[in-house]
Amino acid sequence: INQGQQSKYNLSTEAIFNVDEDNIYKILLQDTNGDSLVLLKSDTTWSMPQADTLEIKDRQVNQFFDKVINGSYDMLMSKNPKKWEKFGVTDTSGKKITLFDKNNKSIESVIFSNKGQDYAHNFYRNSDKNEVYRTTENLFYMINVKPTYWGSKPKPPESEIKNSSSPQINLDTNE
Repeated sequence: INQGQQSKYNLSTEAIFNVDEDNIYKILLQDTNGDSLVLLKSDTTWSMPQADTLEIKDRQVNQFFDKVINGSYDMLMSKNPKKWEKFGVTDTSGKKITLFDKNNKSIESVIFSNKGQDYAHNFYRNSDKNEVYRTTENLFYMINVKPTYWGSKPKPPESEIKNSSSPQINLDTNE
């Protein structure tokens, strides 16, 4: 095998999203069943408009950026749109992530799928392209539209904790 033939079999990793994360101000997550969730950035803080009583879990957002937005792929699976169904990346069969800039203009939209026997990877394609790729790791579970995945109920303020109805012992009396 010559070097040219050999190089096409080597796995290399490339970025899934070709976007500067500082330019992302809105993330729209869409599930296969039609449910969706929006994450909005104001300055450096993320929020969920449809679940504004929940406090955003920064760890989930950071992990999403680290693994998904800055995620990578290691293999081109197909360039044929007729195989989208096989890989689960049709416009209606996969989970979709759409990124928006500060002017609410779509920057990039990607459809992910976990179709197949391999649970360590997923398939994806950019909405406006034909190529289907394999991710370097499983990201599917992070494309989650449940508000409680992204946020939790805020902890009560300290004053409410101190005034809770726990039994009080009076040390000044003989009781």
